[in-house]
Amino acid sequence: MRIMNFKKSSFLLLLLFFFTISFISLSHKLISQENSLEKEQTVEDSLRPDSSDTTMVLPDTVKYLLDRTIPNSAFQVGEKLTFTVRYGFIKAGEATMAVENIVPVGDRTAYKLVSTAQSASTFDIFFKVRDRVESWMDTGGIFSWQFIKMLREGSYKYDLLVDYYQYYGKADVQSIRYHDEEPLRVKESNTFQLEIPPYVLDILASFYYVRTQNLRIGMPLYMTNHDNKKIYDLKVIVQKREILDVKAGKFRCIMVQPVLRGEALFKQKGELWIWLTDDQYKIPVQMKSAVFIGSITTELTKIEGITLPLPSQIQD
Repeated sequence: MRIMNFKKSSFLLLLLFFFTISFISLSHKLISQENSLEKEQTVEDSLRPDSSDTTMVLPDTVKYLLDRTIPNSAFQVGEKLTFTVRYGFIKAGEATMAVENIVPVGDRTAYKLVSTAQSASTFDIFFKVRDRVESWMDTGGIFSWQFIKMLREGSYKYDLLVDYYQYYGKADVQSIRYHDEEPLRVKESNTFQLEIPPYVLDILASFYYVRTQNLRIGMPLYMTNHDNKKIYDLKVIVQKREILDVKAGKFRCIMVQPVLRGEALFKQKGELWIWLTDDQYKIPVQMKSAVFIGSITTELTKIEGITLPLPSQIQD
Protein backbone atom coordinates (compact mmCIF):
# COMPACT_ATOMS: atom_id res chain seq x y z
CA MET A 1 0.00 0.00 0.00
CA ARG A 2 1.23 3.48 -0.86
CA ILE A 3 0.55 5.13 2.49
CA MET A 4 4.07 6.24 3.31
CA ASN A 5 4.03 9.72 4.86
CA PHE A 6 6.14 11.33 2.13
CA LYS A 7 3.93 9.86 -0.54
CA LYS A 8 0.75 11.10 1.11
CA SER A 9 2.09 14.59 1.55
CA SER A 10 3.56 14.87 -1.92
CA PHE A 11 0.45 13.54 -3.56
CA LEU A 12 -1.56 16.28 -1.87
CA LEU A 13 0.63 18.92 -3.49
CA LEU A 14 -1.37 18.40 -6.64
CA LEU A 15 -4.81 17.46 -5.37
CA LEU A 16 -5.38 19.67 -2.37
CA PHE A 17 -7.32 22.25 -4.37
CA PHE A 18 -9.71 20.14 -6.33
CA PHE A 19 -12.34 19.20 -3.78
CA THR A 20 -11.72 15.60 -4.79
CA ILE A 21 -9.19 14.47 -2.26
CA SER A 22 -10.96 11.12 -2.36
CA PHE A 23 -8.86 10.51 -5.44
CA ILE A 24 -5.97 9.70 -3.13
CA SER A 25 -7.62 6.54 -1.83
CA LEU A 26 -8.83 5.65 -5.30
CA SER A 27 -5.39 6.05 -6.84
CA HIS A 28 -3.88 3.60 -4.37
CA LYS A 29 -6.10 0.91 -5.89
CA LEU A 30 -5.02 1.50 -9.49
CA ILE A 31 -2.63 -1.42 -9.70
CA SER A 32 -5.11 -3.97 -8.39
CA GLN A 33 -8.02 -2.56 -10.41
CA GLU A 34 -6.24 -2.48 -13.77
CA ASN A 35 -5.67 -5.49 -15.98
CA SER A 36 -2.17 -7.00 -15.76
CA LEU A 37 -1.15 -6.07 -19.27
CA GLU A 38 2.62 -6.18 -19.83
CA LYS A 39 3.61 -4.15 -22.88
CA GLU A 40 7.15 -3.17 -23.80
CA GLN A 41 6.68 -0.12 -26.01
CA THR A 42 8.11 3.34 -26.47
CA VAL A 43 6.25 6.30 -24.97
CA GLU A 44 4.73 8.62 -27.58
CA ASP A 45 6.09 12.16 -27.73
CA SER A 46 2.66 13.67 -27.09
CA LEU A 47 0.22 12.39 -24.46
CA ARG A 48 -2.65 14.69 -25.34
CA PRO A 49 -5.89 12.95 -26.25
CA ASP A 50 -6.73 13.30 -29.94
CA SER A 51 -10.44 12.95 -30.62
CA SER A 52 -9.68 12.24 -34.28
CA ASP A 53 -7.63 9.15 -33.35
CA THR A 54 -9.68 7.04 -30.95
CA THR A 55 -11.34 3.66 -30.64
CA MET A 56 -14.49 5.30 -29.33
CA VAL A 57 -17.62 4.18 -31.17
CA LEU A 58 -20.13 7.01 -30.89
CA PRO A 59 -23.89 6.66 -31.27
CA ASP A 60 -25.59 8.13 -34.33
CA THR A 61 -27.68 10.59 -32.35
CA VAL A 62 -26.83 13.22 -29.76
CA LYS A 63 -27.86 12.24 -26.23
CA TYR A 64 -27.45 15.59 -24.44
CA LEU A 65 -28.02 19.10 -25.81
CA LEU A 66 -25.55 20.74 -23.41
CA ASP A 67 -27.57 23.93 -23.15
CA ARG A 68 -26.43 24.81 -19.63
CA THR A 69 -24.87 28.24 -19.18
CA ILE A 70 -23.02 29.19 -16.00
CA PRO A 71 -21.94 32.83 -15.56
CA ASN A 72 -18.29 33.15 -14.56
CA SER A 73 -16.84 36.17 -12.78
CA ALA A 74 -14.49 34.08 -10.62
CA PHE A 75 -11.47 33.53 -12.90
CA GLN A 76 -10.02 34.58 -16.24
CA VAL A 77 -7.15 33.78 -18.57
CA GLY A 78 -3.85 34.78 -17.01
CA GLU A 79 -4.74 33.90 -13.42
CA LYS A 80 -1.98 32.00 -11.61
CA LEU A 81 -2.00 30.94 -7.97
CA THR A 82 1.05 29.68 -6.08
CA PHE A 83 0.92 27.67 -2.87
CA THR A 84 3.28 26.31 -0.25
CA VAL A 85 2.52 22.89 1.18
CA ARG A 86 3.69 22.04 4.68
CA TYR A 87 3.79 18.66 6.36
CA GLY A 88 3.59 19.67 10.01
CA PHE A 89 6.17 22.47 10.26
CA ILE A 90 8.23 21.22 7.32
CA LYS A 91 7.89 22.72 3.85
CA ALA A 92 7.06 19.74 1.64
CA GLY A 93 6.81 21.53 -1.70
CA GLU A 94 5.08 24.03 -3.95
CA ALA A 95 2.04 23.86 -6.20
CA THR A 96 0.49 26.13 -8.82
CA MET A 97 -2.88 26.51 -10.52
CA ALA A 98 -3.26 28.53 -13.72
CA VAL A 99 -5.84 29.46 -16.35
CA GLU A 100 -3.52 29.43 -19.37
CA ASN A 101 -5.77 30.32 -22.31
CA ILE A 102 -8.99 29.65 -24.20
CA VAL A 103 -8.89 27.11 -27.03
CA PRO A 104 -11.44 25.80 -29.56
CA VAL A 105 -13.03 22.41 -28.87
CA GLY A 106 -15.19 21.45 -31.83
CA ASP A 107 -17.94 24.03 -32.12
CA ARG A 108 -17.28 25.35 -28.59
CA THR A 109 -14.44 26.88 -26.59
CA ALA A 110 -12.66 25.72 -23.45
CA TYR A 111 -10.41 27.09 -20.73
CA LYS A 112 -7.10 25.29 -20.57
CA LEU A 113 -6.42 24.77 -16.86
CA VAL A 114 -3.02 23.61 -15.61
CA SER A 115 -1.89 22.60 -12.15
CA THR A 116 1.62 21.53 -11.20
CA ALA A 117 3.22 20.21 -8.03
CA GLN A 118 6.80 19.59 -7.06
CA SER A 119 8.46 18.54 -3.85
CA ALA A 120 10.93 20.82 -2.10
CA SER A 121 14.62 20.15 -2.68
CA THR A 122 14.95 18.71 0.82
CA PHE A 123 12.15 16.25 0.07
CA ASP A 124 13.60 15.34 -3.34
CA ILE A 125 16.30 13.34 -1.57
CA PHE A 126 13.66 11.03 -0.10
CA PHE A 127 10.77 11.25 -2.53
CA LYS A 128 10.87 13.41 -5.65
CA VAL A 129 7.56 14.69 -7.04
CA ARG A 130 6.97 16.37 -10.40
CA ASP A 131 3.24 16.18 -11.16
CA ARG A 132 1.15 17.95 -13.78
CA VAL A 133 -2.60 18.03 -14.45
CA GLU A 134 -4.28 19.63 -17.46
CA SER A 135 -8.00 20.12 -18.05
CA TRP A 136 -9.98 21.55 -20.95
CA MET A 137 -13.18 22.97 -19.43
CA ASP A 138 -16.11 24.39 -21.40
CA THR A 139 -16.25 28.18 -21.11
CA GLY A 140 -20.04 28.37 -21.21
CA GLY A 141 -21.30 25.31 -19.36
CA ILE A 142 -18.27 24.73 -17.04
CA PHE A 143 -17.82 20.99 -17.69
CA SER A 144 -14.97 18.80 -18.93
CA TRP A 145 -13.91 18.09 -22.51
CA GLN A 146 -10.43 16.63 -22.00
CA PHE A 147 -8.20 15.73 -19.08
CA ILE A 148 -4.58 14.66 -18.64
CA LYS A 149 -2.92 13.68 -15.38
CA MET A 150 0.83 12.97 -15.33
CA LEU A 151 2.18 11.74 -12.00
CA ARG A 152 5.91 11.42 -11.38
CA GLU A 153 6.26 10.45 -7.72
CA GLY A 154 9.43 8.61 -6.79
CA SER A 155 9.38 5.30 -8.65
CA TYR A 156 5.65 5.68 -9.34
CA LYS A 157 5.03 7.02 -12.87
CA TYR A 158 1.48 7.12 -14.12
CA ASP A 159 -0.64 8.90 -16.75
CA LEU A 160 -4.40 9.19 -17.12
CA LEU A 161 -5.84 10.55 -20.39
CA VAL A 162 -9.53 11.19 -20.95
CA ASP A 163 -11.68 12.44 -23.83
CA TYR A 164 -15.20 13.41 -22.73
CA TYR A 165 -17.80 13.07 -25.49
CA GLN A 166 -20.37 15.06 -23.56
CA TYR A 167 -22.93 15.23 -26.37
CA TYR A 168 -23.06 11.42 -26.47
CA GLY A 169 -22.66 10.59 -22.78
CA LYS A 170 -19.39 8.70 -23.34
CA ALA A 171 -15.77 8.98 -22.21
CA ASP A 172 -12.66 7.41 -23.71
CA VAL A 173 -10.18 6.65 -20.92
CA GLN A 174 -6.57 5.47 -21.05
CA SER A 175 -4.43 4.75 -17.98
CA ILE A 176 -0.70 4.02 -18.30
CA ARG A 177 1.87 2.77 -15.77
CA TYR A 178 5.57 3.09 -16.61
CA HIS A 179 8.73 1.28 -15.63
CA ASP A 180 10.94 3.18 -13.24
CA GLU A 181 13.59 4.11 -15.79
CA GLU A 182 14.48 6.74 -18.39
CA PRO A 183 13.44 7.00 -21.12
CA LEU A 184 10.01 5.86 -20.00
CA ARG A 185 8.71 2.50 -21.18
CA VAL A 186 5.11 1.41 -20.77
CA LYS A 187 4.61 -1.26 -18.12
CA GLU A 188 0.82 -1.50 -18.08
CA SER A 189 -1.80 0.13 -20.27
CA ASN A 190 -5.55 -0.01 -20.02
CA THR A 191 -8.06 1.62 -22.39
CA PHE A 192 -11.81 1.54 -21.86
CA GLN A 193 -15.06 3.38 -22.51
CA LEU A 194 -17.31 4.78 -19.83
CA GLU A 195 -20.90 6.00 -19.65
CA ILE A 196 -21.01 9.55 -18.24
CA PRO A 197 -23.85 11.83 -17.15
CA PRO A 198 -24.17 15.29 -18.71
CA TYR A 199 -21.82 18.01 -17.47
CA VAL A 200 -19.49 15.61 -15.66
CA LEU A 201 -16.32 17.20 -14.24
CA ASP A 202 -12.76 15.98 -13.89
CA ILE A 203 -10.87 16.56 -10.64
CA LEU A 204 -9.36 19.90 -11.68
CA ALA A 205 -12.42 21.34 -13.45
CA SER A 206 -14.56 20.54 -10.40
CA PHE A 207 -12.63 23.05 -8.35
CA TYR A 208 -13.16 25.82 -10.89
CA TYR A 209 -16.86 24.90 -11.07
CA VAL A 210 -17.19 25.50 -7.31
CA ARG A 211 -15.59 28.90 -7.73
CA THR A 212 -18.39 29.97 -10.10
CA GLN A 213 -21.12 29.11 -7.60
CA ASN A 214 -22.91 31.26 -5.03
CA LEU A 215 -21.73 29.80 -1.73
CA ARG A 216 -24.11 30.32 1.18
CA ILE A 217 -23.58 29.18 4.74
CA GLY A 218 -25.52 26.01 5.47
CA MET A 219 -26.44 25.43 1.81
CA PRO A 220 -24.59 22.44 0.29
CA LEU A 221 -23.36 22.32 -3.29
CA TYR A 222 -23.52 19.19 -5.45
CA MET A 223 -21.64 18.04 -8.55
CA THR A 224 -20.78 14.86 -10.46
CA ASN A 225 -17.11 13.94 -10.85
CA HIS A 226 -15.08 11.43 -12.83
CA ASP A 227 -11.74 9.83 -12.07
CA ASN A 228 -10.39 6.78 -13.91
CA LYS A 229 -13.14 4.12 -13.63
CA LYS A 230 -15.24 6.02 -11.11
CA ILE A 231 -18.22 8.35 -11.49
CA TYR A 232 -19.17 9.77 -8.11
CA ASP A 233 -21.31 12.50 -6.56
CA LEU A 234 -19.55 15.14 -4.52
CA LYS A 235 -21.18 17.29 -1.88
CA VAL A 236 -19.52 20.49 -0.67
CA ILE A 237 -20.75 21.72 2.71
CA VAL A 238 -20.43 25.47 3.24
CA GLN A 239 -19.51 25.72 6.91
CA LYS A 240 -18.76 29.26 8.11
CA ARG A 241 -16.89 32.54 7.60
CA GLU A 242 -13.45 33.23 9.06
CA ILE A 243 -10.52 35.63 8.61
CA LEU A 244 -7.19 34.08 7.56
CA ASP A 245 -3.75 35.66 7.43
CA VAL A 246 -1.31 33.96 5.03
CA LYS A 247 1.76 35.03 3.05
CA ALA A 248 -0.39 36.29 0.15
CA GLY A 249 -2.36 38.56 2.51
CA LYS A 250 -5.17 38.72 5.02
CA PHE A 251 -8.58 37.66 3.70
CA ARG A 252 -12.19 37.24 4.72
CA CYS A 253 -12.92 33.60 3.82
CA ILE A 254 -15.63 30.99 3.52
CA MET A 255 -14.74 27.58 4.93
CA VAL A 256 -16.08 24.55 3.06
CA GLN A 257 -15.83 20.80 3.55
CA PRO A 258 -16.13 18.30 0.66
CA VAL A 259 -17.95 15.03 1.35
CA LEU A 260 -18.20 11.96 -0.89
CA ARG A 261 -21.50 10.05 -0.88
CA GLY A 262 -22.15 10.77 2.77
CA GLU A 263 -18.60 9.88 3.81
CA ALA A 264 -15.72 12.10 4.78
CA LEU A 265 -13.16 12.07 1.99
CA PHE A 266 -10.28 11.18 4.25
CA LYS A 267 -11.15 7.77 5.60
CA GLN A 268 -8.34 7.88 8.18
CA LYS A 269 -9.69 10.77 10.24
CA GLY A 270 -12.48 12.12 8.11
CA GLU A 271 -11.56 15.78 8.06
CA LEU A 272 -10.73 18.16 5.25
CA TRP A 273 -11.24 21.93 5.35
CA ILE A 274 -10.75 24.49 2.58
CA TRP A 275 -10.91 28.27 2.93
CA LEU A 276 -11.93 30.34 -0.11
CA THR A 277 -11.92 34.12 -0.39
CA ASP A 278 -15.36 35.52 0.43
CA ASP A 279 -15.81 37.42 -2.82
CA GLN A 280 -16.54 36.78 -6.50
CA TYR A 281 -13.15 35.10 -7.06
CA LYS A 282 -13.36 32.39 -4.36
CA ILE A 283 -9.61 31.86 -4.46
CA PRO A 284 -8.29 29.06 -2.24
CA VAL A 285 -6.37 30.60 0.65
CA GLN A 286 -5.73 27.60 2.85
CA MET A 287 -6.45 23.91 3.19
CA LYS A 288 -5.97 21.68 6.21
CA SER A 289 -6.34 17.94 6.26
CA ALA A 290 -5.56 14.96 8.43
CA VAL A 291 -3.47 12.22 6.82
CA PHE A 292 -2.15 8.85 7.93
CA ILE A 293 0.15 10.45 10.48
CA GLY A 294 0.00 14.17 11.23
CA SER A 295 -1.55 16.84 9.04
CA ILE A 296 -0.93 18.86 5.89
CA THR A 297 -1.46 22.60 5.57
CA THR A 298 -1.51 24.43 2.27
CA GLU A 299 -1.24 28.21 2.10
CA LEU A 300 -1.59 30.72 -0.70
CA THR A 301 1.66 32.61 -1.25
CA LYS A 302 1.17 34.51 -4.51
CA ILE A 303 -1.66 35.76 -6.76
CA GLU A 304 -0.98 36.75 -10.37
CA GLY A 305 -3.22 37.92 -13.21
CA ILE A 306 -5.86 39.46 -10.93
CA THR A 307 -6.23 43.10 -9.90
CA LEU A 308 -5.28 43.44 -6.24
CA PRO A 309 -6.33 43.94 -3.55
CA LEU A 310 -9.23 41.50 -3.73
CA PRO A 311 -12.60 42.66 -2.37
CA SER A 312 -12.17 40.20 0.52
CA GLN A 313 -8.63 41.35 1.30
CA ILE A 314 -8.07 43.19 4.56
CA GLN A 315 -5.51 46.00 4.46
CA ASP A 316 -3.76 46.53 7.82
